[in-house]
Amino acid sequence: LGSVTTSAISFISTSATVQTVNFASKTTGNVTFNASSNGSWQYTGTHTTSGDITMTKGTLDINGQTVTASQFKGTSGSLKNITLGAANITLSGNSIPWDFLLGGGTFTSNTATITFTGAGPTMQGAALTFSAGSTVVFNGSGTPIINAAFNFANLTRTGTAVKTSQFRFNNNITVTGTLTLAGNSAINRLLVLSNTVGTARTITNTGATMTWSNVDFQDITLSTAFDASAITGNSGDCGGNTGITFTTAATQTWSGTSGGNWSANAWTSRVPLPQDDPLLSSAFSASQTVTADMPRLGKSIDWTGATGTPTWSFGSVANSIYGSITLISGMTISGTQALTLAGRSSFSLISNTKQYTQAVSITAPSGTYSLNDAFSTAGNLTLTMGTFNAVTFNVTCLVFVSNNTNVRSLTMGTGTWSFTTTATADIFNVTSGGNFTFSGASAIMVVSNASANLRTFRGSGLTYGTLTYTVAGSTGGLDITGANTFTTINFSDVTNARTLRFEQATTTVTTFNVNGTSGKNMTVTSSVAAAHTLTSSQQQSCDFLTISYSTVNASPVWYAGANSTDSGNNTNWIFTAPPGGGNFMLTGVG
Repeated sequence: LGSVTTSAISFISTSATVQTVNFASKTTGNVTFNASSNGSWQYTGTHTTSGDITMTKGTLDINGQTVTASQFKGTSGSLKNITLGAANITLSGNSIPWDFLLGGGTFTSNTATITFTGAGPTMQGAALTFSAGSTVVFNGSGTPIINAAFNFANLTRTGTAVKTSQFRFNNNITVTGTLTLAGNSAINRLLVLSNTVGTARTITNTGATMTWSNVDFQDITLSTAFDASAITGNSGDCGGNTGITFTTAATQTWSGTSGGNWSANAWTSRVPLPQDDPLLSSAFSASQTVTADMPRLGKSIDWTGATGTPTWSFGSVANSIYGSITLISGMTISGTQALTLAGRSSFSLISNTKQYTQAVSITAPSGTYSLNDAFSTAGNLTLTMGTFNAVTFNVTCLVFVSNNTNVRSLTMGTGTWSFTTTATADIFNVTSGGNFTFSGASAIMVVSNASANLRTFRGSGLTYGTLTYTVAGSTGGLDITGANTFTTINFSDVTNARTLRFEQATTTVTTFNVNGTSGKNMTVTSSVAAAHTLTSSQQQSCDFLTISYSTVNASPVWYAGANSTDSGNNTNWIFTAPPGGGNFMLTGVG
């Protein structure tokens, strides 16, 4: 035996007469059943391959044999007839170990057992119906995915001894026998979820038996209600579920005195479920560190009452929280594992001057997160779903991103948004459209750190307050894309020259406060060799600029200043100082 490809075998009979195949437990390379017409084969012995079994066309009867392979597939549209009998089929592939299109043929599973052992396998293809008495089992690591509307008899997902076991549905399914969902333990829980947050997948389970333990759900609908409140290891509600009665929520108070993992047995009655409110209170009377080692930490987390200098460490797994967060001024946050705010009601964030040290994402369909004080993270801030309202408070982050088509709402409020990245990056990137509600006309946005790298403001044609890039010693340029409206653009640096570029679009600005200094001109140009347009309702006065590919309105006029340079392809700019040498105001006495 060479490799799975150099030792591949193709069965190419075109006879309707059944050809028997007996590998006698030997290990082969890839095996293909590929008939141009009427080929028919039947297994009469055990078959093991470290490669794939592919059926291109014809009839294949596994005949109750034991078969082990990486993949079992038939993706061509040609006619196929498949019979399994009482077979035991084990598929170890990590990608798509099951993928069949019958091309108008038949599939009969009989009483076969199909076991997937790979890491995160996907089962897809035609929406097959499995016979009564057949069983499909997923017991590998990662996230197994069901990617078609299969009709199962018995379906089992057994989680492994990790805290990140999942079972994901990309489609609705039916289970007519027993649905077994088993997490490994009360802390190594299984999460059963839809592939799309906020879009429920339905499990039609009429007449089926539910055998569940140590399992949490997100965006799952049962056609027939099931009471999972008292299952072994309890049931967790991550939101968006219908037809499931979950374990009753209960406040869980940390009672440990020496820190430890979130998963430790230091809570009132259990490690918090997604619907439980964790309370970190008077037990924190010293410098304890609690490590958030559970992917689902609970609902509203409150550190009020804790004393000393506790540390909340996010250094183990990515975490989701399903409610509010209240921090205290004496604590410290550490670690870089991502934090997702996933509540589906109205919640608040109270930071008490503390800065998050990781990327923070708001993925909260139908949920709202509002600030009660200034918010700061050393990572990115992303609005994926739901509502984020900064109210009157400042926001600090590397960059802000809300670049998708989900239903989102952003209220920037009246505070200052500081973007701290020094990398070549989009400091602000939003997608407009029917699913995005936006209010930002009163906010101040600041490029706060010096850098030699280009940064980009992707405004998507919305209305903003003040955009400021005046940090000293920064040579990196700023690109502004979209036909945006600004109250003020501040762009200057007395120590360095740099470039402000606009997309080939119309930007409206009330005050264009863009100025260089002697020998250090600010360049105003387009991001492509075509003119952008700047328009304003009031006269503008600048100086020490180098301008190209720029069109401004003829009235009110735009003065480039006596010390500015016309680099060509400009319209309506006046390359002199305004009358009187600058802007002035007449005031009268009444």
